Amino acid sequence: MIKIVINLPTLNFAAKIKTNELDRKIRVGAVSYLNTKPLLYGIQHSPIIDKIELKIDYPSRIAAMLLNDEIDIGLVPVAIIPKLREFHINTDYCIGSDGEVASVCLFSEVPIEKIETVLLDYQSRTSVQLAKILMKEYWKINPVLEDAKSAKSL
Repeated sequence: MIKIVINLPTLNFAAKIKTNELDRKIRVGAVSYLNTKPLLYGIQHSPIIDKIELKIDYPSRIAAMLLNDEIDIGLVPVAIIPKLREFHINTDYCIGSDGEVASVCLFSEVPIEKIETVLLDYQSRTSVQLAKILMKEYWKINPVLEDAKSAKSL
């Protein structure tokens, strides 16, 4: 059995996994954004790196991998939690804020009340959920929502 513990000033990642029961490496998913660099550094420079298969992708892809059993553990957006059959939060820490953030932006060439269609970021489900809340509750608009990856207008 190995015990994975990465304890950094802002992030703590821990899990106990019986490696002798696995016939493969532990599949770990994470995103490579500036705010995850300390976590990735800790994982990549830890003694357990040879026991894991580290998969790096954008947040919604890591979430999809966890849903599809393509990874065993992952740093995922909170928006995916209701879709998981089972989940375990492994720390008391998160990447979050109790103040303003610039992770949700709405860019437009027309005034906000004239927006008819919004292209949604396919990389971040959490940002999409936050944008939907802002459009409905704050801006009081109800535009057509399209996935930016499959939008015909691109």
